[in-house]
Amino acid sequence: MAPKKDAAKKDDPVQEQMRIKFRAKCQFRALGRLVLENRYWLIEGVDEYEGLDDVKRRVEQAVRGKHKKKQLLNINDKALLNKFVEERTPQEQQYLYRILGGLKCFKRYPNQVKKKLAAVTYFKYYGPNRVIVRQHHEAHATYFIVTGDVTVSQVVYDDLLQRHVSVDVGTMAAGDMFGEVSLLHNIPRTATVTTNGHCELLALMKEDFKNVLQESLQKQWDEVRRAMSAFTYFDSLDEVARREGCIVAKMKSYARNETVLGDGIGVPNFVYFVLSGRCQMIESLQVIVTKHLGRSHYTLYDPYIPEEESEKDLEEKWFAAYKNRRRSTFEDKSEMDAATSQYRSSKGILRSSSLLKTGSENKREQSVTLMDVAPSMSTCETSAQDFLHPSEHRKSVRLSQAIPVDSQEDTKNTGQLQSADLRTHFMQVCIFNPGSTFGFGENMRDRRIVALTPVDCMLLPKVWLLQRNTANIWTRIQHYLEKKIPTKRKLFKEMVSACRWQDYRDQVVSDVVARSKAVNFTTVHDVPYSIRMEEMFDI
Repeated sequence: MAPKKDAAKKDDPVQEQMRIKFRAKCQFRALGRLVLENRYWLIEGVDEYEGLDDVKRRVEQAVRGKHKKKQLLNINDKALLNKFVEERTPQEQQYLYRILGGLKCFKRYPNQVKKKLAAVTYFKYYGPNRVIVRQHHEAHATYFIVTGDVTVSQVVYDDLLQRHVSVDVGTMAAGDMFGEVSLLHNIPRTATVTTNGHCELLALMKEDFKNVLQESLQKQWDEVRRAMSAFTYFDSLDEVARREGCIVAKMKSYARNETVLGDGIGVPNFVYFVLSGRCQMIESLQVIVTKHLGRSHYTLYDPYIPEEESEKDLEEKWFAAYKNRRRSTFEDKSEMDAATSQYRSSKGILRSSSLLKTGSENKREQSVTLMDVAPSMSTCETSAQDFLHPSEHRKSVRLSQAIPVDSQEDTKNTGQLQSADLRTHFMQVCIFNPGSTFGFGENMRDRRIVALTPVDCMLLPKVWLLQRNTANIWTRIQHYLEKKIPTKRKLFKEMVSACRWQDYRDQVVSDVVARSKAVNFTTVHDVPYSIRMEEMFDI
């Protein structure tokens, strides 16, 4: 009897008409809600208002006109992207490929993938503070951000508050993609994504994702996973942490002689893990070169490095030592004046007696008198030959003391440094082989890391690593790098020793050549450039 009653209900024209009306009412309400949600971009298609009564409408039209110039997709493109995939013609798919192929979010894919994505993506708009995906919900699509930015947050349990709290993980801007992890591993949403303003997205449904992007994304995922397994640092991470690492990791390749990090180049706040190839750290040294008695003297010029303090300086600074010794030298100003007058009188005596002496003896006595009266100038090591040219000796001392220790002394020493020979030397600090890591916050001033060979690196955010700092391993690696990488002073000493050896070698060669009677017209330009490069590299 029940099937007969159901058949009677279906045959009833009144009931059928009521169902049609109810279905139409639901569709109209859904259309109204859709229009209200998308009125931000649907207003672009409104005809221009040329009246004068409605001032507000004229202002909105003017603002809309300025905003329309910045739109990547016009209203016709958005309407076409809202069309069902099955109803799009081949001409429309080709047109969408030309429009979407140049978007920032699709630049990472090859042309074949771009064509497939343009044919199956849908346009989505979300207003401010709208939740696009929610954590622990089932995944139905992945999204590409065309315009706007979103905030990614996760709900975690706080042991201190004894309750679940929402923590912001990061932000995403135009060109980024989210939602692919849940579709790739068939798991619920791992985070909540909320819009910060007006956002325009391109949605790729679950079935289309499997046909278009799953294969290529799986290859990238496996590549990052293999890279993480090559380092023992990540052995203690669980499956969830490894998955998060694969999400936030970046794979980058560098050509030979390309700067990896330094000079304002590189990804900030990321740690570099070298997978293949070799890198070298190069540091620039500014050196003051002075000539004295035919010999070159090198002085490091770096206003950021403080002067090394000796034990005497520390005792004098913190324990007020050696004050009585200074007072015994000159107890008051009168003794200082007496010493000055005595020096002037002795200088006059020297002038009067210089007529009776030879030139060499006169110069020797003047230099001795100068060193006796001015003991502060005798800090450098002196010999009998140094007194022959006291003017050059004073010049070399002034230049050695012209290295600025603090920024306040820069203006005082500018005039003295102009007369000195300031050179820039580049020193190789160390070499990073496969398995090395850098970018933990070590000192990179005047330093840069350059690829010696083609290099592949895996980049991970430093914040993410510190959050999973098992056994304080990342802090220990940072301390290890700071201890093993030579400082600027040590590099300067190595450079000076290399320059000394180079000068000695050149002197020996010149002496041997001078003893021989044969004429040698060979110059440095006759040596092959590759050999000269190797010699310069060794230095």
